Order: sequence, then structure tokens, then C-alpha cells
Amino acid sequence: MMLYELRRLKKVYDNRTVLDIEDLTLEKGQVTGLLGPNGAGKTTLLKILTFILEPSSGEIRFKGKRVDFAGGNLIDLRRKVVLVQQQPILFTSTVANNVVFPLRIRKIEKTEREHLVEELLELVGMLSFRDAMAHRLSGGETQRVAIARALACFPEVILMDEPTANVDVENQIVIERIIGEINQKKEISVIFTTHNMIQASRLAEKTVFLFEGRVA
Repeated sequence: MMLYELRRLKKVYDNRTVLDIEDLTLEKGQVTGLLGPNGAGKTTLLKILTFILEPSSGEIRFKGKRVDFAGGNLIDLRRKVVLVQQQPILFTSTVANNVVFPLRIRKIEKTEREHLVEELLELVGMLSFRDAMAHRLSGGETQRVAIARALACFPEVILMDEPTANVDVENQIVIERIIGEINQKKEISVIFTTHNMIQASRLAEKTVFLFEGRVA
């Protein structure tokens, strides 16, 4: 099943075209790597795929249905996808409180919340940090907690902007493992951006190369 279908999609800022995608399809259930240099349009594309940013023109379909950015169904769509930023911001509280936040919003019962927090922190290798203050974590640890918090939203798709860009080698290895486990164990579609061609080929079933806003 096709997850996303993009047709003649453009995004223009101040008369400058930053994205110009004639035709792109991304399959459900895959790990997809978006590869390209700085300024290629990768982050802009991620924001469009998370329905945060409206394209200037063209069409985007999600699971076969046309996305109407002017309509009222964007909130429902945004519940199905989640974006982990390159430099995520955590609440000035404990690691556990950061991960439990989306579960509280969804009014999940307390015992179930505690179980899910433990399970998600275990998945990202941060269970021993559950009572640590989140703002004191390293870049790699912050990224892993942000991934756990994103998973607490029960997304169908998780998008990651340069997930290993600001982390040491040890955390890079862990985050790459997490990407594989999210896809295989949780059956969540993963789309991530990277500069690293070797990383993209190692992790992704499909690699899309962007250059100057176009699919190369």
C-alpha cells in the first residue's frame, strides 16, 4: 500500500522554489531515507509529510486519500504521523515525565501509562535514566528520549530529521538499532533524513536523493 503519493508538488518561499517534486511515492511499512546536502529541501519535505507545512501547489495523498490543507481533517492526520526534530526540546522535568505526557493527553489509565513508559524507555535503552532530569542529558540521550516520546503518540509514521547528526558514535549505533526496531517490532513506517549515504543504504529499503529541491 502506498503511504504517500506526491504529484507536481512545489514549495516556494519569497519567489524561491525550495521544493519541486514531479512524482514521488513512499510505501507503507518501509524505512525510507531522504538523502541530500544542506539546502536540498529535506526538512521542508518532512514538514509537508507531517502536514505542518502546506505546499504552494500540487497534490499530496496519504494512504490513497487527497490531503486537503484547507479542510478540517488535518488534526486527524497529524495524530497518525510524528516528527522528531534534529535538536528536540524536552520538558524541564524527568525523562519519565517527558514520555508520559502524550499518554496523559490521550487519557490512558495510570497503570497502563506506567507500563508503556517502561516499555518505550526500554526500547530506546533509556530505562535507567527514567528519573534523570531530561535537560541534563547528552545530545544522543535527548534524541533517544524524544523518540520514546514520539512513540507514545502511537503514530503510524515516524519522521526523523537527521537523527544522528549531533550524537557520538555510541549513540549513533543505538539510534540506528532503534530505527530498525521501530519498523520491525512496532510496524511503524520510518522516514529519516541524512547526509550519510552509507547510513542510508544500511538502514533504508528505499533511498530518495534530493538536490536543489528535486528528486535526483
